[in-house]
Amino acid sequence: MNESAKKKLLQMIPHALYVLTAEANGKTASSTVSWVTQASFKPPLIALGVRADSQTFEILKQSKNFILNYLGENQKEIAQKFFKHTDPAESSIAGEAFVRSPLHKLPMFPHMAGYLECTITDIVEQGDHAVVVAEVIEAELGSANGPLKLESTGWSYGG
Repeated sequence: MNESAKKKLLQMIPHALYVLTAEANGKTASSTVSWVTQASFKPPLIALGVRADSQTFEILKQSKNFILNYLGENQKEIAQKFFKHTDPAESSIAGEAFVRSPLHKLPMFPHMAGYLECTITDIVEQGDHAVVVAEVIEAELGSANGPLKLESTGWSYGG
């Protein structure tokens, strides 16, 4: 295989950046993710890739629910805060204020571009990232203009 071409072409797949939050057994996950796509209209499904060796993935498997917070186009510095695990402090995570979502009471950030509240329907564990399929059960627009596109940040993830 032409490894250089493969890497370049995979990195050309457009992605936005999101902050995923979930909770289980007293632990909170909050991570920047980028491998997300819509997968079905009826029911409304999304699919996302999550590092299989991450604390976020372990919490997701236990929680079965999560929030996908859409970052605004000018929120690169917020995305960077969630590259490493940070425990919540009362009503903030990594210095970002959150409120609880309406259905599963998970952390969501109203100052971002919006959020989807999701319930996991399937998990495919192959490779270094697991594919998580989830049904969208709630959605709300936020105050920021979005999305924050990976290509606009100067960062790359993929290949």
